[in-house]
Amino acid sequence: MIARSTRRTPPPEDCPLDLCLKFLASAWTTRILWFLHCGPRHFGDLRRDLRGISAKVLTQRLRRMEEQGLIARRKLPTRTAQVEYRLTATGREFKPVLDAMIRVARRIRD
Repeated sequence: MIARSTRRTPPPEDCPLDLCLKFLASAWTTRILWFLHCGPRHFGDLRRDLRGISAKVLTQRLRRMEEQGLIARRKLPTRTAQVEYRLTATGREFKPVLDAMIRVARRIRD
């Protein structure tokens, strides 16, 4: 019989899962991802989609997500200044995660 060690190795301090969970747990972030999965949105569209979010908070979240490479911001060539936000390839990688969360939420809700 082989003796098993009862000593467990702790997860690394810079665990990538912790980073991802912290990102998803920040207010509004998962909902922004969800709405952008439906297609590109203007700032005003996101404000309407995310009832209750202030312009300041939405701006902060969008800037942070752009810095992280999850969304791309594009100025549109229109007379009035319009900006469109869309998911990058990295941002689209969250789709299966969000879909799985929705499936689980539906099961535990019932």
